[in-house]
Parts: sequence; structure tokens; C-alpha cells
Amino acid sequence: MANAPKFSGSSLWLVPPEGSELYKAIEQLIKTTIPSLYPIAIPPLFAPHITLTADTLSAGVEEKAPQKRLDDLNLSGLDNFKVTIGEVTVGSIFFQKLTMQCEKTQALCNLAAYCRGVGLQDEQEAREWVEKEYRPHASLMYSDLPEEEIQSKLDDIKAKIREAKQGASDAKGGAIWLVPTFKDVSDWQPVARREFPDMEWSWET
Repeated sequence: MANAPKFSGSSLWLVPPEGSELYKAIEQLIKTTIPSLYPIAIPPLFAPHITLTADTLSAGVEEKAPQKRLDDLNLSGLDNFKVTIGEVTVGSIFFQKLTMQCEKTQALCNLAAYCRGVGLQDEQEAREWVEKEYRPHASLMYSDLPEEEIQSKLDDIKAKIREAKQGASDAKGGAIWLVPTFKDVSDWQPVARREFPDMEWSWET
């Protein structure tokens, strides 16, 4: 398995509804389809998600009352919230080596900035981070393989994504997860969840 870097704190994830065809299709890409194209790499596995913000608090702080932390988030005014998953891209960063980019909507930016502001920075700093650095995406593979090696099989990956997408393009619901990403990737399991029933998902890759 690749040597994954670690975050210094936990992360907040936006997760599609786990029973949906969309979730299951992306999960299959992550756990079976993509690894089969790079059998030597043995990439670490993880749940389908979009990171709202990483390193929300230092390791261990939020474990004292993780569910209360999520329950205290003010999610009012997020009606008609939609996540659109789009084009697959290859990147240089371990956690963004192969991703499907998501539309950077105002609603998603507002949520990411709010979550980051609550847990890590003040509101102005969080807004600046969203504007300059936030790149919402659904990862398909974490890896330290060279970009060129990933790129060489991009046509195959796109074909697999198109196949996986059949009948799995839309979903409604989902949740926000609090995940201790300061641990090894194999231990990335939610310590708290908050349902987000009105969220809509569209997969336009």
C-alpha cells in the first residue's frame, strides 16, 4: 500500500446516500474497478465523499463529543442544495491523484466556508480559503504513482466511469460525516453522522 500522508486533525465529508445506486457505483470504482487497472499500486480504500474541510480540529479534540459537534452546525438556509459531479482529472497530490471534479457552486462554497470557520479559522479566513484553495471533488484513488502513469490509462478510466454511471446519475439525500483523518486511511470511519435528506446529487461525468 502507498505511504499515505496524514492530516493533523479530522475532516468533514459530504457523503451521498449510502443505499443509492450513485454511491454504490462510485464505491465500486474506488474499491474494485480502478485498483484493477493499477494492481501493483494497491491503493488505500475509502468511502465515496466530497471533503468540505480537513483538519477541522486537532487530533482527539472532537472525539469527546463528535455527534454534538455535528448537531450544533447551523444548516438552515441550505434548501435546494445540489452537488454536481463532473469531469475526471489527474493530479499531483496523493489525496487528489485521481478525482472527479465537482461544480463549485455558491451553496457548496458557503457550506465549506461555514464548516471551516466553525472548526478551524475565522469567517474571513475561511472565505478566502474557499475562494483561493477549495477544489471540491470526489476522489477515486489515493496514490503516490507518477501522474504520467495515471494519465496513460485515463481513456480506460473514462470508459469505466461511463459504464459505472449507467442508471446511477442522480440521488437524493446523504449526510455529513466527521472522520478522524489523522489516523491511517484504513481507519477512516465516521465517528459522527448528520443526515442531509434534502441534498440532491447529479453525476454528469
